[in-house]
Amino acid sequence: NRIDLEVLSVIAAQILTIQNAIQRGLRRFSFEGSEIALDKRCAVFITMNPGYAGRSELPDNLKALFRPCAMMVPDYALIGEISLMSFGFKRGRPLARKMVATFKLCSEQLSAQDHYDYGMRAVKSVITASGNLKRDFPDDDEEVLLLRGLMDVNTPKFLAHDLPLFEGIISDLFPGVKKPDADYDDLIGALNNACVELKVQPVKQFIDKVIQLYEMTVVRHGLMLVGPAGGGKTMCYRSLRIAQTSLAKKGSTHYKKTKCVVLNPKSITMGQLYGDFDDATHEWTDGVLACYMRDLSEEQNLDKKWMMFDGPVDAIWIENMNTVLDDNKKLCLVSGEIVQMSATMTMMFEVEDLAVASPATVSRCGMIYMEPTSLGVEPLLDSFLETLPPLCDGAKNEMREIFLNAVPGLNGALFFLRKHLKETVGTVDTCLVQGCFNVMSSLLKRYHRDEQMGQTPLDADETSAAQKAVLPLWVFSMIWSIGASCVGEGRSRLNDFFRETAATKGFAKHMPPTVTSTNSTCSMYEFKYDQDTGKWTEWMSAVGEYAVNPETPFSQIIVPTPDTVRYTFLIDVLLKNDKHVLCVGDTGTGKTLNVMDKLQHHMPDSYTPVFMTFSARTSANQTQDFLDGRMEKKRKGVYGPPSGKKFCLLIDDLNMPMREKYFAQPPIELLRQWFDHNGWYDRTPPCAFKQIVDVILVACMGPPGGGRNPVSNRTLRHFNFLSFTDMSDASLVVIFDSILGATLGKKFTQDVASLSTKFVEATVEVYNVVRRDLLPTPAKSHYTFNLRDLARVFQGLLRADPKLVARDTNELYGLWMHENMRVFQDRMVNKTDRDWFTNLIDRVGTDTLGVGWDEVVNSPAPRKPEDDADETSEPPTTDGRLIFGDYLVPGADVPVYQRVRDVIHLRRVVEEALEDYNSVTTSPMNLVMFLDAIEHVSRVCRVISLPLGNALLLGVGGSGRQSLTRLAAALEEFELFQIEVAKGYGRTEWRDDLRKVLLMAGCEGKDVVFLFADTQIVQENFLEDVNNILNSGEVPNLLKSEDTEQIGSVLRPLMQGLGLPTTKNAVNSYFITRVRAKLHCVLAMSPVSESFRKRLRMFPSLVNCCTIDWFSEWPLEALDSVANTFLIDVAKTFNDPSVLPAVVKSCVFIHQSVEKKSAKFYETLRRFNYVTPTSYLELLRTFIRLLSEKRSEIEVTRNRLQTGLDKLESTSTQVGVMEKELVALQPILANTSLEVEAMIAVITQDTAVADETKVKVLAQEQNANAKAAEAKAIAADAQQDLDKALPALDAAVQALKLLTKNDVVEVKSLKNPPAGVRLVM
Repeated sequence: NRIDLEVLSVIAAQILTIQNAIQRGLRRFSFEGSEIALDKRCAVFITMNPGYAGRSELPDNLKALFRPCAMMVPDYALIGEISLMSFGFKRGRPLARKMVATFKLCSEQLSAQDHYDYGMRAVKSVITASGNLKRDFPDDDEEVLLLRGLMDVNTPKFLAHDLPLFEGIISDLFPGVKKPDADYDDLIGALNNACVELKVQPVKQFIDKVIQLYEMTVVRHGLMLVGPAGGGKTMCYRSLRIAQTSLAKKGSTHYKKTKCVVLNPKSITMGQLYGDFDDATHEWTDGVLACYMRDLSEEQNLDKKWMMFDGPVDAIWIENMNTVLDDNKKLCLVSGEIVQMSATMTMMFEVEDLAVASPATVSRCGMIYMEPTSLGVEPLLDSFLETLPPLCDGAKNEMREIFLNAVPGLNGALFFLRKHLKETVGTVDTCLVQGCFNVMSSLLKRYHRDEQMGQTPLDADETSAAQKAVLPLWVFSMIWSIGASCVGEGRSRLNDFFRETAATKGFAKHMPPTVTSTNSTCSMYEFKYDQDTGKWTEWMSAVGEYAVNPETPFSQIIVPTPDTVRYTFLIDVLLKNDKHVLCVGDTGTGKTLNVMDKLQHHMPDSYTPVFMTFSARTSANQTQDFLDGRMEKKRKGVYGPPSGKKFCLLIDDLNMPMREKYFAQPPIELLRQWFDHNGWYDRTPPCAFKQIVDVILVACMGPPGGGRNPVSNRTLRHFNFLSFTDMSDASLVVIFDSILGATLGKKFTQDVASLSTKFVEATVEVYNVVRRDLLPTPAKSHYTFNLRDLARVFQGLLRADPKLVARDTNELYGLWMHENMRVFQDRMVNKTDRDWFTNLIDRVGTDTLGVGWDEVVNSPAPRKPEDDADETSEPPTTDGRLIFGDYLVPGADVPVYQRVRDVIHLRRVVEEALEDYNSVTTSPMNLVMFLDAIEHVSRVCRVISLPLGNALLLGVGGSGRQSLTRLAAALEEFELFQIEVAKGYGRTEWRDDLRKVLLMAGCEGKDVVFLFADTQIVQENFLEDVNNILNSGEVPNLLKSEDTEQIGSVLRPLMQGLGLPTTKNAVNSYFITRVRAKLHCVLAMSPVSESFRKRLRMFPSLVNCCTIDWFSEWPLEALDSVANTFLIDVAKTFNDPSVLPAVVKSCVFIHQSVEKKSAKFYETLRRFNYVTPTSYLELLRTFIRLLSEKRSEIEVTRNRLQTGLDKLESTSTQVGVMEKELVALQPILANTSLEVEAMIAVITQDTAVADETKVKVLAQEQNANAKAAEAKAIAADAQQDLDKALPALDAAVQALKLLTKNDVVEVKSLKNPPAGVRLVM
């Protein structure tokens, strides 16, 4: 019942065919279209567990073919007694009872854990272990042997708090019996050496677990190392492998060389793990597991072979291992091949937990549970201290003392952190502790001198300074590891904790100062230890006064703050020491921006940045292909960056990949395989292992929630955590005031430049209020705001025109209000929210800037000098709207971003652009340019005219999203690209279209608008590519080699002209930069479906990297305008001019009344009825069509009536004429009647004569007929005689033809001819 239900139903039909053939006694029968032989002895048996994860219920048509048989729980005591006696035990019965009692008490008294199993297989393992001991020690006490068997098999799997209970059960059942210590001296010695090689500490708890692992390999061929991250699972089996191999090399006969193949089963698909049939060709391709299982089983030597599965165990893949893990020891592949395990093979699994594993799997494997808490952090500290350079020898004891006083234990920072503070992303203790060691070793790297590389050794002063710096650096490392995973209030509490601990434990002298240079109180996070001066210094002291260059593109400006300085410093030292870094924090805290800036501009040339963005649809194969595509082969099986380089791989949104049914994230499991085992497998046979070198990973991710998923601690433990805090208002003011002030100060007057700080403070206040009050809900899932939105406001402010602002300062105030509205208000879904925001702008503007909404929006435009002559001209009207655009002067060399003062002129400009568009396109648009539509066009123009400008247009179908985008692109003179979805359109065609549009923007340098609607999403992975374009400007593995060559040939001359390097990576970076500047994605989506909300969660760039514009229902003005335009042709036929307004009013009323009823319908029944602009247009079209149809019907009826009337009139005329003629003909008619009567009399007489004649003729006719009959009889008789004579005549004629002249002469010569001759002659 692990087979899918649909397949089981087909199998039932197949089995029924076989059973029917047996019942009928057939020798051959038809099966699946083929005739095959039948062995009557064949039978089918089903063994199955009841339904649980990964299992399904059998269909009824299959159940009906089988007789069910319930299996009872066996009598373990009886089985145990017989089995023990078979191994040579004499007291089998009492020992078996004790064994069963042990398992019964354990199941009742011990805690319930996923990996605990007390079933038949557990009993069998104890019996086997005890039997092996009996064979090795035949004379020992049997109770002791069973005790050893019970403890050897069960102790490894119990948690620390269950061990005392288990020992109590054992002591009760075996009173006075002690387990003797096993003799593993040689193995322990080898393990100590292995620990030195692996740089771990051979503490007793660890060595005990390794010996338990060894004992488990003896009695089980399938086992699991279970436990949380950091428990030492990997080092456990590695140390045993090294120890066994070293003992075997020294000549031991008991221990064998050990080979281990490690694979993460979740880093590849099921088909790539076991093997798969190609859907198209039906060819079989071996999977990674199949290849290595076959190789290991075919090795004939006696070496141990371990197949290690280092990854999550779930019902998706582990159930296929059941036949391997039970006594069959066979791997059954779908191809029909069966791979038999050899006696020297062991299947191992390294997992964090077995929460989603099936009972069938748990019962088949031996369990070894390893807890980080049993080891503690002290062994990690000892291992780290051993790696320190000699100059730290004098400080090691004090370092140990500071660490043990501050970090572990109930009074330590780790316990305080777990109990009282909240981390941005959850961590494990070993991760934070290892992070501390990583920071410390990175900071000490500058004191390392390699004389073999020609480096000068440290002199006495440098050595003294280094020794002085060790302890402060040690404290600094603890602060920025253990204290770096929490933010906000947590940091202040942790600061107090550290300072109190330092004061009581005596290392306060090594802590950062408590006050800044300005004598203000500060936390320990505000200082770094300057290794050059040997003092604690504030972070900003190392950064000079930063001056923003107004000519720098807005997206490339990064203003340093204490936060950015401290984070980039730590990223720098960690990366240069080959340590992986994870930056965590909410969206908009500057994670990606700071890391990208660091990697691109502030790292040595030997470090090459590689950028990748994860989304919900990212797969492990895509990730592997992307990274493999960047690697070069260094030597056999080893891949990496070009020689002399290192890759700094930045993965943004690390926790975005969607979790599988049982919570695994394959792309992240692939990365973990690289972390733990330095590479991954080629996915095509023979599936060679590819070692990846010289790659460092920096990842960014937000906290779980809203589409982001929790990442396993086994992955996270490899990173150094840096939690990015939300920037304080003061930091935001510093950043944006620097940017805005630099531009205003250079291009505007001093009065305007002095307003910079006020504008920044006002914008930050608006941003904070919006974030606080407008929270996302299911109906407003796009109400998420971050620093990108705040930056977009200032990006718009920087477009202000100095000349216009100099003429009227209101232009700048209006621009500030406009940009806030475009960024924040345009995404709001209803009038209530929009009015609330307008009031907010009015209040903040009045309080902070001294101007309100009315003063700015309704103020008259400043008069130009040419306007002074015409005093009578009416001032232009804005209709109470605030609109800015750079398209008011078509074809301008330098477009000016200015306020629209006259909506009539604006309407004319837009309509002219529409006419121009319709004149050159094959698909003209019939649009009504009402003010709301013009505003939407203006908003799209604003977005696409900005670098990195992308838009997300939200509205129901028919609201004009796509049409208005086309018009906006025409207004800005951009090219518009849109895919054409036809039958058979799939991923290949999609990627071809993407390649085309990216080359248009990046290679040809065209300004391109890529319009993509949700109706064109044939496959969900289309959105992943769009997400990548929005986030990074590229799609992984999209460009082919010929595309790369084309890009290089086009861009290299341009780059040389700009003085840029022309390496392969530099060309690629420049191409991406051009794509992001030139390509503008406009996404048109409907917000009414659940799929929309799901997509926003799965692809966060749709919100984060786009300016959102919400298309609301059409206002009254729009409805009026559209109706008037649609009905204008029809109105020409109206006799009464007042009819058109009445019809328009009726249409508007119908539409709005349905809207109101739909709202009431939702309130009553909680069901939606969507009323869209398309519905309104359909109403108008229906009215026009019905009007035309009714007019046609009336016209036909009128014509028919007119024709009838004409016919009646002509008939009446004809009847009058005929009446007159009839009167004139009446005398003639009377005479004619008399003549007719006379003629009738004559005819009557003639008829009597004719009748007499007729009688005579009939008599003559009868006579003639009689004579004709007689003649006919004579003729028949003559013909009969003739028929007889004719043959004779014919014969005579034939005979005559045979006569010749000689015959006649002969006859003549006869003197007395015969009578016949005489008659003839």
